[in-house]
Amino acid sequence: MDGIKSVVLASLMAAWSFAATAETFTHIELDKDRTSVQYAGPIKSITKALEGYRWLGQTKDMNGGVVFTPYINPHFGKNDTESGGAIMVTATFYLYDQPAKEALMVARQSEIPGFIEFYGYDSRELQLHIRMVGDGTFQAFSSADQYRKPEKLMTYKKVDEFNKSPYKSQLKSALEDGTFF
Repeated sequence: MDGIKSVVLASLMAAWSFAATAETFTHIELDKDRTSVQYAGPIKSITKALEGYRWLGQTKDMNGGVVFTPYINPHFGKNDTESGGAIMVTATFYLYDQPAKEALMVARQSEIPGFIEFYGYDSRELQLHIRMVGDGTFQAFSSADQYRKPEKLMTYKKVDEFNKSPYKSQLKSALEDGTFF
């Protein structure tokens, strides 16, 4: 009987320690028309930490990253314009070492506490909800709704250069594959 109690107690302790280390995220309601200016302090500290570096995010399906560069908003502080209250960055997304997409992004407070949201100026569907977790690492969700699924949390690390594509050497030119004669 003591053996069963020991096994049950050990199982409960293991489950409790696992539950204690699993991070849970919450959601807060914020004004959908909030601006960067209202939360400028935390936004500027994160954008300064991100800008100018290569950030590599790796999953089993993807090997690429992003580079954030500062964007000087000529309308900043002009309340009569759409982008007047916006802190902005340019994000260049990479697939391996090749640029895949460039987007002008607006920074604002995320509805996930502790995160900053970057959304596409031309397309609000393009989102990254970012928090710094050290000098060389940030974590991100690709939408505000993903806070319910901690397994969707992506980790990006600062690198000197992105990985080279292993598929590049397998591609043949049009002359080599017989497309042109």
